[in-house]
Amino acid sequence: MIDQITYLAGEFSFFAAIQIVIVAAVVYVGLSVFQNTLADILLRGVLVLVVLLFVFGFIFQFPLTTWLAGVAPSLILVLAVVFAPEIRRVLERLGRSSTTLGLALNMGAWEDEETIAAISRASAELSRRSWGALIVIERDVGLADFSGAGCMINGRVSAQILLSIFFPNSELHDLAVIIHGRTVVSAGSMLPMSTETSSTRHLGSRHRAAMGITEQTDAVAVVVSEETGAISLAADGRIAQHLTEEQLRRRLRAILIPSRTTRRRRWLRPRSWLVRNQG
Repeated sequence: MIDQITYLAGEFSFFAAIQIVIVAAVVYVGLSVFQNTLADILLRGVLVLVVLLFVFGFIFQFPLTTWLAGVAPSLILVLAVVFAPEIRRVLERLGRSSTTLGLALNMGAWEDEETIAAISRASAELSRRSWGALIVIERDVGLADFSGAGCMINGRVSAQILLSIFFPNSELHDLAVIIHGRTVVSAGSMLPMSTETSSTRHLGSRHRAAMGITEQTDAVAVVVSEETGAISLAADGRIAQHLTEEQLRRRLRAILIPSRTTRRRRWLRPRSWLVRNQG
């Protein structure tokens, strides 16, 4: 074993150090991209296991390199099947990075502010009246598959139109409203339910749908509980509950109108830190 370590030290060079740095950087970026997904912990475990296998294989001269090369394709296929939702979400995040700056220029901050103000005012009034509501704000990933199945509205966003849609006697009040920019695109839209059964067991159907659409896309969803009037905000598969109108407004601004620094980092870091479950 001492001979092997001595040989390894003798072979080490500046070029080898550069290779190590490059590999470490690739691994770091890969783990950062998968941060806060179910695949995150698994990938870290696999990485540690592979490193240990190579170290012990080199020291004790186990033929592990050939074995790993043989099982790697099967292992990659298994991981792709098991973690398909997480991989899809990561690929969507990487795809959005190439269009984020261009899309940000298509809609000014003042337009975002107008939409945020209307949604916040409507949510507060819906909460006061204990009218249930589910409002989805489209971002980079299109929601045409969901809006197309609902009732097309194509009206200007306002607190009044949202209140009329979620009036309890309205035929559209049970399902979701989808907003793009300053336009209410559709109402009565069916959304996918969350796949996280353990964390959503105590939640109602609107909250599970809000988490479901934010798990599959980068949309943001506002929920008003019909039972309690509580306002919730879902993003990136997480939900914050019992928000005031001002808290909702601030969180929507933080997500929809990020700073320049945040915009530059969006491709690398997930947005889930913006929304925490408050109970």
